[in-house]
Amino acid sequence: MNKVRNIKRYQIARVYRRDNPAMTKGRYREFYQCDIDFAGEYENMLTDTECVKIVCDILQELDMKEFTIKVNHRKILDGIFEYCGVPEKDFRPICSAVDKLDKESWKM
Repeated sequence: MNKVRNIKRYQIARVYRRDNPAMTKGRYREFYQCDIDFAGEYENMLTDTECVKIVCDILQELDMKEFTIKVNHRKILDGIFEYCGVPEKDFRPICSAVDKLDKESWKM
């Protein structure tokens, strides 16, 4: 066998999806999709960080003036809560409250 242990694959390709998956016949919707795949063993959070970096690089290359990348990752929130001394039994209720913050209007 080969000695490949880790693989990273990036691809942007045209894909087709059925407009309504329950239909047996119908038009397919055509669009481009970017796939980022990692296989193997990597350091903790390395692949997550690389995905965010790739998205940032793409948006900068597209000359997007201003953008925000939001990361919603329970393990990161759990680590922050643990560091702040929040009891583990309170993690989920606080996560639910944090998830709802984006739906709030923050304009004054």
